[in-house]
Amino acid sequence: MMKVKFLLLTLFFCTVLSVTAQTVTDRIHIGVKGGINMSRADYSSLKNRSPKFIPNALGGIFMEFEFGENHLFSIRPEVNFLGRGTKISENDLDYKLNAKYTDVRLPLIFNFGNPDKIRPYIYVAPIAGFVRGGKISLKDATGSYKINVSSANMADTYFAGALGIGFKLPIYLSENKRMHFSLEANYQMGFTDTYGKMEKDGDAFAVNRPAYYLRGERKLHGFEVAATLSVPLSIFKRAPKKKAEPVYIPQPIQIVQDTPVVREEVKPCYSLEEILDLIAKDKSVVGKTICAIDMIHFEFDKSVIKEDSYPYLNKITDLIKKTSMHITIKGHTDGIGKADYNMELSKKRAQSVYNYLVGKGVDPSCLKYEYYGLTRPIAPNATEEGRLMNRRVEFEITE
Repeated sequence: MMKVKFLLLTLFFCTVLSVTAQTVTDRIHIGVKGGINMSRADYSSLKNRSPKFIPNALGGIFMEFEFGENHLFSIRPEVNFLGRGTKISENDLDYKLNAKYTDVRLPLIFNFGNPDKIRPYIYVAPIAGFVRGGKISLKDATGSYKINVSSANMADTYFAGALGIGFKLPIYLSENKRMHFSLEANYQMGFTDTYGKMEKDGDAFAVNRPAYYLRGERKLHGFEVAATLSVPLSIFKRAPKKKAEPVYIPQPIQIVQDTPVVREEVKPCYSLEEILDLIAKDKSVVGKTICAIDMIHFEFDKSVIKEDSYPYLNKITDLIKKTSMHITIKGHTDGIGKADYNMELSKKRAQSVYNYLVGKGVDPSCLKYEYYGLTRPIAPNATEEGRLMNRRVEFEITE
């Protein structure tokens, strides 16, 4: 019953965090884990013995929830399947315990450095383990015996704590979606006695051996080395069908000396089609800005313009040539990564757009470029849609 309660509690915890983080699914990762567990038992009643470590394979699944600026903190509920035990090989005794466990763990992780690069982390984790089976083999002066841990009534549950370190490597799937590969190691200290009640009461039976009684406590501890691989939950999310549009607030009507003066509504961003429509209506477009949101694409982490952007840039070229307007090209990035790196990237991308237009015959005297990195967002960087709007190139019409 206790096993079921812990598993249901873990499922409930994951569900609650998933619901509360639906708007930032790129901060939720699901993954798998594999490695080696080295464990040993300490016996309070066998001070003259020297238990040794034994290796066991480890496998598991987990969800990782990232929080804070630059994904500084993480919570990683996980379920692991592994073995724990020990052995004693001395002149008069050959003993081996190997029990199979299902662990429910909750690592609390602190990440260092930039999420776009290799970053180290540390964590602490409470552990609740549940016995699934296993064997105890014993050979001494009286003979050889094998005991099923269920028959020996080994304690069903095991509680421990872990302290670990590791490093995480981002593997990019797209400009704002990345897998995580990590290597980590931890040390585990058992808190509870693993002897079962029947063993303590003297009611447990081994094969061909009378009931026996065990004194003291047996606690397991050890260390692990593991690798993990995870993908963002947002990889399964469909892209929105409708492109995000910048939100703007119309300027209020200003009253001067009781005479109502209606000012023209000013938007921070116009589409190219809106500018062409204003020109067709013989209205001034000086001071207005064309925001090319999701229209100009670059190779990931580079300033090379992708070919699917050429038709849009050719329309900008035709507009400048026909009207002889003067344009300031402005490069912007989203809030992912360091400020100085994004500033340099926005500069190079603005230069690339400038060079493209000049290469298509636009008079260089009609153009100049500026760059702002992540300093001028027009939408929250917490969502994928917001970052899409912030990764933009603007064309401000100055003359």
